[in-house]
Amino acid sequence: MRLVALIVATAALAPPAQTQTPALQRIDTGLSRLAATGSFTGVVLVAQRGHVTFQHAYGLANRATGRPNDLETRFNLASVGKSFTAIAVARLVQEHKLRFDDKIGTYLPELPARLRRITVAQLLDHTSGLGDFFGNSLYDALRPTLTSLGSYLPLIGNAPLSAPGRFTYSNSGYLLLGLVVQRVSHRSYYAFLRREIFDRAGMTRSGCFRAAHLPGDAAIGYTGNTPNTPTLPPVGTSAGGCYSTVGDLLEFIDALESHRLLDAELTRTLTTPKVTLNARQRYGFGFGLRYGRPNDAPTIWHNGGSPGVGAEFDINPKLGLTVIVLANRDYSEIRSAVDLVLNALRVP
Repeated sequence: MRLVALIVATAALAPPAQTQTPALQRIDTGLSRLAATGSFTGVVLVAQRGHVTFQHAYGLANRATGRPNDLETRFNLASVGKSFTAIAVARLVQEHKLRFDDKIGTYLPELPARLRRITVAQLLDHTSGLGDFFGNSLYDALRPTLTSLGSYLPLIGNAPLSAPGRFTYSNSGYLLLGLVVQRVSHRSYYAFLRREIFDRAGMTRSGCFRAAHLPGDAAIGYTGNTPNTPTLPPVGTSAGGCYSTVGDLLEFIDALESHRLLDAELTRTLTTPKVTLNARQRYGFGFGLRYGRPNDAPTIWHNGGSPGVGAEFDINPKLGLTVIVLANRDYSEIRSAVDLVLNALRVP
């Protein structure tokens, strides 16, 4: 399964929470049309300053059983989980147990020398020169054994490095960040994530579940008509692949904005630009920044995609808008649904 940063019949199970504005009516009509053609299956939530104004589920969570998606369906998040990892790192910075400019060799001395000099900050903003462990020729053979973060090191230690300082999207880098979190906190990444992020934010339906033992209300991903189950790693990692719901992600965003996860200074550190991707996009530490017209406030966002998985959240503090889209289809297949929602709300 690849985690990349870039969202049949319809089963619309929950009516929108409020009387619809013209923009929300366009979203409702457009998503229903896409769902009716099989182009979108998943859940969409829109909130205005924390208050839900639209939430709707479409399509099937499990085609074999006919189980529909609903507002409580848990979806694979793919790379949206990188935002969780960035916050986990920043919590250790806030506790003065770690610094962004620390070299990772301080905490992971078993790495080859050429990797030990990479800094925590370079992993966070994808400028370390590391690439993607999914692209390693050994990945498919080793996949069944990848049951812990440490088990990925053979896929990373000998990988080539590109020139540091340039943005190169790196699942390998975020895997190493999870190992740093473990070494510094003296807890497993999963225990740290649960206590310091999920519990603090009130995310009661989120978790990094074993692929062989997914909760009964988890969505099965589909690429075309093929379930993605055989492609899943044994368990999600600090690079992505954990599960959540639209409601839990709204709790996460509220906790981020209200500084229940990090203080205001560190929240700004993560969500301000560190590296330029193109004319419209920047990247901070675990969060993307997207710009529209010259006077538009930037949108803070992240997305994720892998076979049978499409996920995205978008936060525009100036507009007071939050959009969350979770789907059990490839991100490329649901991009039209994401664009429809953002364009209707005029979110850059």
